[in-house]
Amino acid sequence: MKKFNIIIFCLFVFISCSTVKTSEIYGTEMDVVDNVRSKVMIKKFNAHDKNKSFLTFTSEFDNIITVKNGDSLILDKRGKTMPMLGFTTACVIFNDKEIIITIDKKQEIKLNKEQLPKYKFIYIGKDKNHYKIEYTNKARSFM
Repeated sequence: MKKFNIIIFCLFVFISCSTVKTSEIYGTEMDVVDNVRSKVMIKKFNAHDKNKSFLTFTSEFDNIITVKNGDSLILDKRGKTMPMLGFTTACVIFNDKEIIITIDKKQEIKLNKEQLPKYKFIYIGKDKNHYKIEYTNKARSFM
């Protein structure tokens, strides 16, 4: 009976653990959308260069977020989503280098290095253990 209980407990723990899932959505490959929001962001953060993009974390985060851009540490802080805005935090990245995002120092997400240079804005949203990565050339509004 004791072995049976141990087996049931191990199965419960195994089933309860879930893996991190990611899905990627790609916008149309075009020049940056010519709207005021996109122009202001590009100008304010001096991101006219083709090798710079904006990485924005959107919904459902309350985690320590670490972003490595090649050999550089770009972001390492606790990010919590502002519920009314659906915005957590953002940073400027060099899109010609490997981007590794680590959540709570254990879940690792690598961005698609081949796709990064084609897009100016990358948005990452979270729903439990599912991360949605959206590549686009249109800046979103969070206000």
